[in-house]
Amino acid sequence: MADIKTIFGAIDHLDAYQRVNSTHLLDLYVGIDDTARWTLLMISEYPPLKVASSRMILVKSGRRPDKKWSLSFSLVDDNYKDMFVLFCEDIVLSSSCIKNKDKATRFVGKRYMEWREMLANARGNLLSPAEVKGLLGEMYFLKEHLCAQYGAEKAALSWTGPKQLPQDYIIDDTWYEVKTVSSSRTEVSISSIEQLDCAKPGELVVIRADKTSVTNTAAVNLNILYKELLAMLPDDDSRDKFSTMLLRYGYYPRPEYEGEEYTFEIKTIARYAVNADFPCIRRTNLPESISEAKYSLALAAIESYRKE
Repeated sequence: MADIKTIFGAIDHLDAYQRVNSTHLLDLYVGIDDTARWTLLMISEYPPLKVASSRMILVKSGRRPDKKWSLSFSLVDDNYKDMFVLFCEDIVLSSSCIKNKDKATRFVGKRYMEWREMLANARGNLLSPAEVKGLLGEMYFLKEHLCAQYGAEKAALSWTGPKQLPQDYIIDDTWYEVKTVSSSRTEVSISSIEQLDCAKPGELVVIRADKTSVTNTAAVNLNILYKELLAMLPDDDSRDKFSTMLLRYGYYPRPEYEGEEYTFEIKTIARYAVNADFPCIRRTNLPESISEAKYSLALAAIESYRKE
């Protein structure tokens, strides 16, 4: 894919566009419209979704003289140029996994609506290092374990990240709560009573991961996991749903997530059976005056609950 920011900077006249990926299923272009605004343009044989403009992006769509359809997104506030470049890059990348051209055309409109909602909710910035580490552990466990156990689509769509439920994965009659910590940690933080106090048995999964060099052959980052998981999903619909879930959470592939600050090596994975005997804080044992609690769980003390 051509460098989108470089294309914008190189165009020196109005109403000029350049295609961003010659092998992409969709005809996607970036350029400068007739009023000097940075613009992402899609031309398609299929009608796009009707979507509304936002304070940051002006949306136009219509039928062309050649009977094809056009959908354009133009930046109306130059203070958001860097964010608009990321939006353009995400539209190109996230739609590239869809094999049906009609579905891909409609996906672009849906993806824009998810971006509009995310930006309205102030989730347009980078995830924090702690959020990235936690999400990386969840995606790694999904790829390496849950997909093999339940099938890629069922496992991926069981992720609860954007719903902010107590457990990370709820599937069939069980659940999984994933904690990602440094290899030197001797405890994990439990952020709510309900996280382990659940009527159904489940698992506490502890992943030990340390920062590493980007040249380490065992290195992994969110962008790598994202692309690998999309490739594992069986069809366009499941890929669409999964990428939308991640966008709602606040993740979309950004080059920053490939730097050393966000690059890790997975050291070990330990899985603990959480049942009625598991030592955790339970709401039935709390006095009425305590409505919420956060606590740390010593890993050495729960070794007997560790699964093979």
